[in-house]
Amino acid sequence: MRLHHIRIRAFGPFADEVTVDFDELGADGLFLLHGQTGAGKTTVLDAVAFALFGRVPGARDTNRRLHSDHAAPETIPQVELEATVGSRRLHITRSPEHERPKKRGDGKRKINACASLVWVDGSGPDLTRIPEIGEAVVRLLGMSAEQFFQVVLLPQGDFARFLRAHSDEREELLERLFDTERFGDLEEWLRDRARESASSLAEQTGTLDRIAGQIVAISGTQAPAEPDFDWAQACLDTARQTAASALAESTAAQAAVEQAEAAHEHGRRVDDLRRRGLQARDRLARLTEGEVTLTAAERSRRLALRAAPIAPLADDHERVAADLASATAAADHARDALSELAEGAKLCESDCDDAALVAAVDRWTEESGRWEPLAKRVAERPRLVADIDGLEKTIAGAEQQADETRTWLESVPARRDEAVAALRAADELRVQAPKLHAERDHARRVLQAFTDRDEVLAQLADAERDLLDAREKHSAAREQQLDIRERRLTGMAVELAGALVDGHPCAVCGSVGHPAPATGDAGTSVGEAQEKEAAAAEERASAIRAIAQSAVAALQERQANLDAVIAGADRAATRAGHDRLAADLAAAERAAVRTPSLQDAVERIDAEIADRRRTLADHETAQARRRERLTTLREKLGALDAEVHEATGGRMGVAERRRELAELCRRTRTLREARRELDRTRRRQAEIAERLTVACADAGFTGADEVRSAAASRGQIRQWEKLLEEAAAIRAGAEETLADPDVCAALEAPEVDVAGLTADLVAARARRDDAARVNAVAAQRRTDLEEYVAGFWAALDALAPLKARHEELQGLAELVSGRGQNSRRMSLRSYVLAARLDEVLVAASGRLREMSSGRYEFVHSDAAGVRGRRGGLGIEVRDEYTGVLRATTTLSGGETFFASLALALGLADVVSAESGGRVLDTIFIDEGFGTLDPEALDLVMGVLDDLRSGGRVVGVVSHVDELRARIPAQLHVLRGEHGSTLRVQSPLGVS
Repeated sequence: MRLHHIRIRAFGPFADEVTVDFDELGADGLFLLHGQTGAGKTTVLDAVAFALFGRVPGARDTNRRLHSDHAAPETIPQVELEATVGSRRLHITRSPEHERPKKRGDGKRKINACASLVWVDGSGPDLTRIPEIGEAVVRLLGMSAEQFFQVVLLPQGDFARFLRAHSDEREELLERLFDTERFGDLEEWLRDRARESASSLAEQTGTLDRIAGQIVAISGTQAPAEPDFDWAQACLDTARQTAASALAESTAAQAAVEQAEAAHEHGRRVDDLRRRGLQARDRLARLTEGEVTLTAAERSRRLALRAAPIAPLADDHERVAADLASATAAADHARDALSELAEGAKLCESDCDDAALVAAVDRWTEESGRWEPLAKRVAERPRLVADIDGLEKTIAGAEQQADETRTWLESVPARRDEAVAALRAADELRVQAPKLHAERDHARRVLQAFTDRDEVLAQLADAERDLLDAREKHSAAREQQLDIRERRLTGMAVELAGALVDGHPCAVCGSVGHPAPATGDAGTSVGEAQEKEAAAAEERASAIRAIAQSAVAALQERQANLDAVIAGADRAATRAGHDRLAADLAAAERAAVRTPSLQDAVERIDAEIADRRRTLADHETAQARRRERLTTLREKLGALDAEVHEATGGRMGVAERRRELAELCRRTRTLREARRELDRTRRRQAEIAERLTVACADAGFTGADEVRSAAASRGQIRQWEKLLEEAAAIRAGAEETLADPDVCAALEAPEVDVAGLTADLVAARARRDDAARVNAVAAQRRTDLEEYVAGFWAALDALAPLKARHEELQGLAELVSGRGQNSRRMSLRSYVLAARLDEVLVAASGRLREMSSGRYEFVHSDAAGVRGRRGGLGIEVRDEYTGVLRATTTLSGGETFFASLALALGLADVVSAESGGRVLDTIFIDEGFGTLDPEALDLVMGVLDDLRSGGRVVGVVSHVDELRARIPAQLHVLRGEHGSTLRVQSPLGVS
């Protein structure tokens, strides 16, 4: 994989768009990525990872907030990467999930992530679905995102922790890098098979125990500690013997029951015949005693049957007499009601036969018909009066509204002039608002510059004091270093002079003559450690001085920028001008807000004037129509009143006279109907009386009273007939029973003891039921035991092979899980990871020997961990100087960096080889160089030179000053108030 070009916008600390041309930057095969802490060095690597996989490495991916806080909220964060992967050149564009302000209303709207992949070489169709893009990248790289983060973006801190970690922690990282899932699946498969085998064995053992328990419960015996075949067979034999004995006892009891049932049936029949004979004798005796009652019932029944046809006619005669009295009273009441009216009284005093009544009704009906047209017109008079009153009120109310409208129209011109004047003033203020806003913002920036300059001046004074102090401390440290170095050289000369022997060559110049050996006190000399300590102190002081100088320069630049903004302005005058402009701007903004409402007010006044004028014109037209209608209604009312007065003479109204005539007709008709009903009732009474006399004579009764005395209801007659029929049936049944020979023989025979026979039968049946119950229980016990004993034999035969298979599977599962007989406590997956780790350590040892000048190499340890921890993933270092294996925790800081870098590079080689031998043309190494001395740094740089051989590009992420001098191609990340920017320094120049 080789990176060509990346473009970053609104991503992390980068607010504006920044671009990096890796082809130009990595033309020499090695470049440095450096910058201040927090400037965004790691974000460049995160952008590469995000473009490829849609996520960033490590814990930074948990927040998922990638939109730059320095960029405008509406700016879309985006990363574009062009790279060659597996000989195919592609261009990937990704935008992360982010939020942007809503276009309408307040709040924010969530924007989903999106991506696209374009094959620059045209080797395939373009992709826009995020899952498809991720699959394509993983397929081309041959490694997952986790593997890429470890082998391309080499995080030294992670490998230092990996170097010192326990086996469990190393296993976690190696599992992410190497696919051991199939071995884990094999472990889980064996554990599942062992669990299934244990479950089957437990189930089979439970089945055997359950069957044995059933045998114990059925047979009632005590189970042995280990139930076997002989015990089960003995239980079955005992049950069979018990069942045979119970069957013989049940057969004998059944024969006794049959004999007792025959004797009981014969005795019960004889007793029943005797009881029937005695009951028949008793019924005949009771019939003889009730003979008088039966005779009276027969006589009453015959009389009631003769009176039954005549009784309804007697009832009709009595009812018609009551109807005649009612009809007479109704006719008298109708005559009295007609006499209450004057004209009716005159009719009743004369000979008012039916013809006279009919003539009177016709006369009154004709008179009422003549009054009907005038009555209809009189009925409409209240409505006519109401219409007149309503029109008068409507005219008065409308006239009042017209007066109010005229008054409003006279006063509205002054109001309109006021609204127009306010609108013109507000519009003039609104036009001035943009100019006032710009002047106010400029004054605000100048005031803020005054405040910031005061703070910068105070900070600058402190920074200059810190710089002066740092310079003094650096000078002191420098003098101390030179003094110690001079004392060191003097001490070394004194030591060499003390070792000189006349006639022997000097170890420095080789001369055998020693004319002027150095002299001095050897006790005042210093050692190499003191010299290194003084040099380190001088370097620290120099670094502090450089930091102080950078701080002073930055503050001075900040002061110059603020002075340019202030441009000689006066603070008090600027503040007064700002306040005045703010007040004027507020007034202009209020006027701008009020302008639409003022314009609407003027338009509303004009519209209302036109509407009121139209309303007044419509009102005058409507008033004229109303006055004309009122005059017409008043004339119509006067004419009606005059006609009614002329017709009635003023005595009563038309409606009252018509109601009087209608009442006369109604009462006359009621009198006619009452007289007709009275005549009909009299004729019916005479007819019924004649029929009743004839019927009584024919039936032998003297009159209606004797008929009523002999009459009886149908229910009573039926009751007498039923009594006579029952008596005859009882007599016939009793005589028939006494004529039966069996009954006669039973009456002559002695009485039978039925209770004794019943008791004998009950006892025989109880003995039979007990014997049958015992036989059924014994037979069921025998059947159940035969079934369970057969099942017990089958379960016992199937248990042995299950035990053997379970022991084999359990042993294998414990072995691959690092338990049981596994002395190294290594699982199968750990064993595979240990082999992978051994490959990594072999590849890393070559790098480590080169960087440590042949002193160190890695050694893989498969020993078990302490306190029962699993082993197999141990890492040790062999020290060739001493020949001793050392723990990685005993390495110094620089040695730890050697080992971590070698381990990271070795892991990258192994993972690259596993991914199909794909060459990783671009890799990044992050931090760790600050722990190296110059000699060690030379060795590491030699390794990096080897890495870039063959066209590979290596990016080093560090802020060590020494690397800036050693690596000419640099990508400098600059931190600023409005976001970070990039500056590329390539061997060809700075961009």
